[in-house]
Amino acid sequence: MATAYRLKPPDRETDLPIIATDTPIMFEDEGQEEMGESEPHTITEDILYHGVKAHLAGYPKYERYRVFSNLNLHYSEIKRRAYVSPDLMVVAPARKLRPSVRSYRVGTTGPAPVLTGEVLSERSFQQQDLHNKPKIYSDLGVREYILVDVTAEFLPEKLLLKRLRGDRIWKDERDTDGGVTSRLGFRLII
Repeated sequence: MATAYRLKPPDRETDLPIIATDTPIMFEDEGQEEMGESEPHTITEDILYHGVKAHLAGYPKYERYRVFSNLNLHYSEIKRRAYVSPDLMVVAPARKLRPSVRSYRVGTTGPAPVLTGEVLSERSFQQQDLHNKPKIYSDLGVREYILVDVTAEFLPEKLLLKRLRGDRIWKDERDTDGGVTSRLGFRLII
């Protein structure tokens, strides 16, 4: 059974959510510093990042969002160096972020992301995109988690949207044609 804790009483919207003590602690690239990504992974990641960024830039109601790719996301108040680096991360900071963000710390830089995405590959699969990251993201309250597997090596389907329910359990969703539709108003199909 997980034990929840809060280090200090909440005093603003950007405070950390209550995180269970069994939330996995990751130092994402540890031991894999010399393993690069495949070309399909890199191309897919670029398309995903630029497509979502262009979509959000096209609508005034989305101007408060920032889109990042491979930015270190620090999430633990206990192990402050623990981080993950989502291939795609959409945040809605309470205040405007500087143009050049080097890392993002939940509770300091802003609230947890509203969406994260991972393009699966041998390297990213080993970094536990299907195991530890879903637990971390649900504990943080990330509302949507998109998994992309263009090679169909790691998932039976090429796209999967995990939508967080109120009980912090993921619900797997896919459109009838195999695509996925985000609540941020964009749709992906392979």
